Amino acid sequence: MTFSLILKRLILGVFLTAAGGVLPLLMAQAAKAQTSPQTANIQIQANVNAACKITSTQDINFGTYDPLGAHATTALDAQGQVIVKCLPSTQATIKLEQGANPATGSSCTSPLRQMANNTARLPYGLYQDSARSQVWGCDTSNDVEYTASNASPKAFTIYGRIPAGDTLPSGTLDQLQPGAYTDSVQVTVSF
Repeated sequence: MTFSLILKRLILGVFLTAAGGVLPLLMAQAAKAQTSPQTANIQIQANVNAACKITSTQDINFGTYDPLGAHATTALDAQGQVIVKCLPSTQATIKLEQGANPATGSSCTSPLRQMANNTARLPYGLYQDSARSQVWGCDTSNDVEYTASNASPKAFTIYGRIPAGDTLPSGTLDQLQPGAYTDSVQVTVSF
């Protein structure tokens, strides 16, 4: 046996002896580390979209309209309400459609609303302000824009008006019949 072969065996033996003592110690530490509490983080996420809802409405009831007497020269006013609830910072628009009986030429920009009693029609208007000067329609030029500051319900008054009998469109008085006149207007909240 040569000296270099003896030296190689000696070094290998020392290494294996040292490894034999260290290896079980390392394995014990590894086993201990695996039984210790292990921790990690998970991320939690949710998206909240803008949201609004109509919580309630109050109908408009004009009561009795007398186009030849009490309301010949004075319009008949009444009001209703729509209550909207939105999440804070939600930007919403509230539109009032033209109704179920719009007159010829009616549009979202210039709604010509009418109540009906069979074939008879009675014109009326819906407005954003108590002076009844700002028509409330279903166009970007005449809808109501609202940005919620909190999630509390917000009431929007709808101001209604039946024109004075003397100012009704030509031919309206000729076709009016006694009885109840009604219409239905859809309220739309977009956000």
